[in-house]
Amino acid sequence: MGKAARRESREFYMLVFPWLIVFLFMSLYPLLYGLYLSFTNFAGFNYGNVRYVGLRNYNNVFLDSDAMYALGRSFAIGSLNVLFSTVFGFLIAVLLNNKFKAIGFFRSLYYLPAILPITAVGLMWKQLFATTGVLNDFLSWIGLQPINWLGYDHAAMSLLILLSWGCGGGIIIYLAGLKGISPELYEAAAIDGAGAFRRFRLITIPLMTPVIFFNLVFGIIGSLQIFAQATLLSSNGGLMGVPIRPIYLYLVHTFQQIFMFQRYAYGLALLWVLFIITILLTLIVFGTSRLWVHYESGERRGG
Repeated sequence: MGKAARRESREFYMLVFPWLIVFLFMSLYPLLYGLYLSFTNFAGFNYGNVRYVGLRNYNNVFLDSDAMYALGRSFAIGSLNVLFSTVFGFLIAVLLNNKFKAIGFFRSLYYLPAILPITAVGLMWKQLFATTGVLNDFLSWIGLQPINWLGYDHAAMSLLILLSWGCGGGIIIYLAGLKGISPELYEAAAIDGAGAFRRFRLITIPLMTPVIFFNLVFGIIGSLQIFAQATLLSSNGGLMGVPIRPIYLYLVHTFQQIFMFQRYAYGLALLWVLFIITILLTLIVFGTSRLWVHYESGERRGG
């Protein structure tokens, strides 16, 4: 290794070292310490009485009917959220990729929900979904019956509307991917007689699969962590009320166990179960990506 390479290597480690220290003490250590506590009877800050209990907390997770119900609701709502955000986000990005007047305004408008505070967004939609809110006023104005948007039958749909409304971050990523597709490909296909839909199916979708894959992975991770939106939409009072059963999600259950019932070790076990599930789902998506993720060179991921 030459002097220039050694100097570059030293500079690299000098720049990375501060981040590494922060990561070790602010992320990795709490993560591993939380894993240790999940195997104990930790119930607060009285560390003198902490003792090892083995897999008891993890067994309790799978024996807890509320936890399993909440996990199922998280899977159901999370799956629909990923589907809607992926499909609608991609189609909106395709529309915003065209050149027309005020395109910059519309791009900013669609991205705005992604940068607004979750609390403000949740409370805003809670007012819109209220019994005397704007949506029901509009339904009454056009002669339809008001809907109990935050009631048992419609709460899940209302939560999905709120979540899909905030897909602006994914739209920006899709737009960046669309800008990276060479216009020459569309021109060549048009010369060969391919229509707009055929160009979209044979050029746009295959070349956008890496971007779709990226958004899909982060969408799955984010959808399993839905919490604030469900609690803020709660119709049983309070800023952070307990959601009704259709939107009683896994992290809501975890929040209750830790902060309401002070079951800290059990709550940590709940979080680690979610972490493992997230890792497994991510690995499955990565494993299947070689079947459908294409690159401009024609190679598949892992091919």
